[in-house]
Amino acid sequence: MKLTLPPSKKFTHCRGFSLVETTIAVGIAATVLVALVGLIPVSLDTLREASNTTASARIVQSISSDYRMREWSDVLQQQQQGSQQDYAFDAQGTRVKTGDTSAIFTARVSVTDAKPLPGMSSSNPRLKAVQILVTSSPNPDLAFQKPATCKRAQTLLAQTGKTASAAAVASN
Repeated sequence: MKLTLPPSKKFTHCRGFSLVETTIAVGIAATVLVALVGLIPVSLDTLREASNTTASARIVQSISSDYRMREWSDVLQQQQQGSQQDYAFDAQGTRVKTGDTSAIFTARVSVTDAKPLPGMSSSNPRLKAVQILVTSSPNPDLAFQKPATCKRAQTLLAQTGKTASAAAVASN
């Protein structure tokens, strides 16, 4: 005697995904993944550019504050000699010794007379312009020959007649 059981109602309503539904789901997931992977190079370029901009801003700030703390005679001497000072910086914008293996950026600083102020016919001898060029090129001399490839900043220095005491000067 053969015993047959009636089909259970519990399993008649449960169905799995069809092949078409599975294929569509995999296709949508693959499309989203390809789009996300395509954004990675753009994101990395943007991150590198933002990092370089931040480091350049730190470099300009560091050099500007350094020149503001210098003796006025040192600033005038650099201008009269027409010399340019080169400084090396790491990826974070911290000054390092020239030739250091961690040096990524090079900044070239020159001092000139500031342009005349509005309403003045000549420039003020107590006002100097400090021009700063920053490059991340491995060959800074070549990069500085084409200033358009460098980040450029300028700050003004004024002789105020005040001097800072040695204890008040902060150093890096």
